[in-house]
Amino acid sequence: MSSTTTITSFATVNHTVFPVRGVAEVSSLYVDTGDGSDSQPGESYEIQGRRSIRIFPHRRVSMGTFFNAFPASYWQRFTNVRAVRLSATLSGRGLLSVYKSSARGRSSAVASRSFSDETVEIDLPLTSFIDGGYYWFDVACAGGEATLEGAEWQVPDTREVEGTVTVGITTFNRPTYALDQLVAVGEDEGIKDVLDTILLVDQGTDLVSNQPGFPAAAEVLGDRLRVIRQANLGGSGGFGRAMLETLREERSRYVLLLDDDAISEPEAIVRSVRFADFCIKPTIVGGGMLHLDERAVLYTQGETWDYGRSWMRPSGESEYDHDFAEDTLRATPELHRRLTADFNGWWMCLIPTEVLDRIGLSLPVFLKFDDIEFSLRAGDQGYPTVCLPGVAVWHMAWHDKDPSRTWEEYFIHRNRWITGLLHPGGKRGAALPLMSFLGDIKLLFMLQYSTVRLRHEALADLLRGPSALPGLLPQRQAEIRQMRGQYSDARVVENLADLPVVRRAPGARGTVRRPTNPVAALVLAARVAVRQLLVRETAHSKRHPERIIPAPDISWWRFSDIDSALVTSPDGLGVAWYQRDRALMRRFLIKSVMVHLKLWRRFPRLSAQYRDGLTDITSPAAWEKIFTDTSAS
Repeated sequence: MSSTTTITSFATVNHTVFPVRGVAEVSSLYVDTGDGSDSQPGESYEIQGRRSIRIFPHRRVSMGTFFNAFPASYWQRFTNVRAVRLSATLSGRGLLSVYKSSARGRSSAVASRSFSDETVEIDLPLTSFIDGGYYWFDVACAGGEATLEGAEWQVPDTREVEGTVTVGITTFNRPTYALDQLVAVGEDEGIKDVLDTILLVDQGTDLVSNQPGFPAAAEVLGDRLRVIRQANLGGSGGFGRAMLETLREERSRYVLLLDDDAISEPEAIVRSVRFADFCIKPTIVGGGMLHLDERAVLYTQGETWDYGRSWMRPSGESEYDHDFAEDTLRATPELHRRLTADFNGWWMCLIPTEVLDRIGLSLPVFLKFDDIEFSLRAGDQGYPTVCLPGVAVWHMAWHDKDPSRTWEEYFIHRNRWITGLLHPGGKRGAALPLMSFLGDIKLLFMLQYSTVRLRHEALADLLRGPSALPGLLPQRQAEIRQMRGQYSDARVVENLADLPVVRRAPGARGTVRRPTNPVAALVLAARVAVRQLLVRETAHSKRHPERIIPAPDISWWRFSDIDSALVTSPDGLGVAWYQRDRALMRRFLIKSVMVHLKLWRRFPRLSAQYRDGLTDITSPAAWEKIFTDTSAS
């Protein structure tokens, strides 16, 4: 910062925070003891509260961590802020050192101050982080201990408006999760400066308001809490309601969408609001997703959209599932590079109301891909999405889920195509039609006939055009679940003893091995196709399953030499009996060929139809009609 520059006021945009629950599980996200291998409390430090930590004699702790490093690169890229101040209040004696990193992850000390029962303020430039990098600080003690009473990252306050937020939580029969969210937000004092309202959209039958702890949580939040009951319209319906109500009230500058089955770091809500306040243009500010069952593991801090495949992938050189307990932020160079994101999951995502006014609300698609499509739509209008480091929630992980074996596959497949039509990667959808067709083939090889049936229903509904989507919203899930239940591969039996014993047919050979190269895979796939299309299934396979296949091991080649198998469910609740049906295989294959050829031919016209009809189904008036119609039915 220039010595001639005079700053009249500063705004706090990041507080240094610490966990007070489950400390051992998450400590590596907040504190690093310096060697990258020991960040456990009790040996080097002791957490005193949400903003305070005691450092033991002859120890050093670093705030160069996911939740406590200052994301300098994102502030330089998306705001006009060019200076930042660290203000740290400390008791005892020691040394405070400030570090910066580059986009390559290389760090260097930029300032040091000895302290003795005082507040230390250090002004720093925000001008050399265009490609990446953080600021953070360390505290070291000699013979005596010291306590960090509190620390803030502040920026010159040039805002015209200090924004506030409405938090929208949608829930369906997860009352304890949603109640935990209300408690976490209500207990945090720091969030009250930015919070206008919490809109709890309860779409279930097991109501949050009926839980034993709800009255106490509601009393803490007071008139900031508003509970809305409505029919189950999925995530898009719940979040669409939060968007609509925020616009109606004309009170908040932002709406923040928050999943019911996530655990918040409340400081992340404050950070997202303050960052958005300073952004050069209205910006969607997203948060990362940390695993709820492996709480030091970051699933993603940003994703991009592959237009050719109509699918997501990690941003830049980042990877999914980074474990901070094993590799700290300071020890992971690729995480210091600023990542460009096309969208952010609605496990936590802040949206300016100005963006809603300009581009409309969520697609009425029940669930899946509504978050992706919304950010792509916003990006087309010049509103970026930023997945801001230090902003995140803990969310239920995907690794124990296989959506292709649930009713959700209908919505995944249909809405992936809708997103591809609205934001095409080529005149005829690039690789999407081919990948969709090959996906059907793979599922047929695995005897997942229920899933293929749902995918075909999805494409049939897609061809009805955008105007059909609102009418499908209230009842389609129930219809799809009933339809799926007609197939044996969809019926999970909890007790294995209720099923016939596993027995290979007389004369059957050993287990086929995984193909080791593309040529071998192609040859085996051709053999499987011929066998399943031309060879009748054995009578033995109707009496006995021929193999048990664990859910993590399911793959098409494991079915290459059998006609039936018991496949365990991804959630571990039981098994389903997969049975080959040659007639069904033929019928579904012919249908798949026909529908994909039809979509390939009609793709340009269908894409234009969806783009032209987008406003009619995403406007506030359109959503108002959906809520009115469903409440009257």
